[in-house]
Amino acid sequence: MKCEHKSCGNKEKVWLPYTSRGTEYSLKSHPYCVHCGAVKNISSDMPKRIGYYINILSRIRKNFRISDVQARLIINELIKEDFEDPYWTTGFAQERMFLAALKKYCNLSEQAVEPLLS
Repeated sequence: MKCEHKSCGNKEKVWLPYTSRGTEYSLKSHPYCVHCGAVKNISSDMPKRIGYYINILSRIRKNFRISDVQARLIINELIKEDFEDPYWTTGFAQERMFLAALKKYCNLSEQAVEPLLS
């Protein structure tokens, strides 16, 4: 079930490392959801809608032999993981989840797929 995120107040924010594209930097105060505890993404690396990755999957299907069943399994895997949650998900995290799903169901290397992500 998806959470209706509600950020904590300024006094309750927690100090955590600021992460951008997998690299940690100095500490910054981060708000968190008072309902589920998820820490809010404060970076400029905003997530994309799932349609962006479905379009990439379509291009991958043209270049590599991926069946309809494999494509559907990949999409279901992404939907299960709260892929589009704009509160805590980053674009980098989405890429990692997408590549992990591709590797799980298609056995494709990241080097073969990464040029299609940008």
